[in-house]
Amino acid sequence: MATTESDICAVGEEVVAAWNTHDMSRFSHLFCEDADFVNVYGSWWTGRERIEAEHVSTHATVFRRSRLSAKEMRVRFLSPQVVSLHMLWELTGLALPSGQGLPDRKGILVYVMVKEAGRWRIAVGQNTDIVPAPT
Repeated sequence: MATTESDICAVGEEVVAAWNTHDMSRFSHLFCEDADFVNVYGSWWTGRERIEAEHVSTHATVFRRSRLSAKEMRVRFLSPQVVSLHMLWELTGLALPSGQGLPDRKGILVYVMVKEAGRWRIAVGQNTDIVPAPT
């Protein structure tokens, strides 16, 4: 069966759903076992287990009440077994451990996905905050 853009976007929607339920096991299982992920601060995590552990940690603190939404998704087929997904996102509900609220954020996630055993998984992820350019 041929893959469609909606098949790939469904993985992006699952990322959002897992984030919003703060289920980092569900989130991490969207990644390949040996995936690489770079967060918005430039931390580079390798392996599903590490990606999950780092997200569990942040979801216990700053992201514990956060809500992620995907504003736009774009798919590019690089081969029948490799695709990229760009996701424009917004994040609300951030707070310091003290409870002090933090500003909402916007950014772009780029996922390179591969087909493993008939299922699309994230092999590489790069997250970038959208911030005003210096003037």
